[in-house]
Amino acid sequence: MSSRRFPGKVLAPFRGIPVLEHVLRAAEIAVGPAATVLATSTDPSDDPLEDFARTRGTRVVRGDLQNVLARFQQAARDCDSEWILRVGADSPLLSAAVLRRLIAAAGNDQWELITTTFPRTFPKGQNAELIRRSTLLSVDASCVTNEEGEHVTQYFYRRAADYRILNVVSHNPALALETLAVDTPEDLARLEAMNQTQLARVSSEYGAG
Repeated sequence: MSSRRFPGKVLAPFRGIPVLEHVLRAAEIAVGPAATVLATSTDPSDDPLEDFARTRGTRVVRGDLQNVLARFQQAARDCDSEWILRVGADSPLLSAAVLRRLIAAAGNDQWELITTTFPRTFPKGQNAELIRRSTLLSVDASCVTNEEGEHVTQYFYRRAADYRILNVVSHNPALALETLAVDTPEDLARLEAMNQTQLARVSSEYGAG
């Protein structure tokens, strides 16, 4: 809720319902409501997020505002899943199909991190990361840099030689230049204005490369 460029953006209305609701629905399609968790901070500014999630029956974990890696580890400790699927709360057009592709790839036991961002070939706002729980919990979050703590998986990408990483790609790598996330009020207005033809053009490229 304390976004510098767009405070409160994840609860801003998009097509009549909060941005966060769109994200949670996509996650629930992919993994089910019982496995969906909102990982937010203990900062009082995020109290409305907890209230919103509780009202709709979504589990909530609250942790450090700045060290998001530690927050995700806290969420991982509170579950017994083998994998943690990470999605951003500012992606109202997030496709469950993209999430399912990562989950399908987890059937191969050789991977520790399955991602769409190493390198990115999907639009911003259509990305996710699937992290093996044991791998996530193996990191000492108190020893990472501030930047690594803020961006969660950057720690692994900077040490890619030490981890088994699979990158899932789209048909069209140029989609990486598209932005379907909400960083500013202008982004929200732009996405609201996109028609079905424009959305179909982008989403048709979500298949395997």
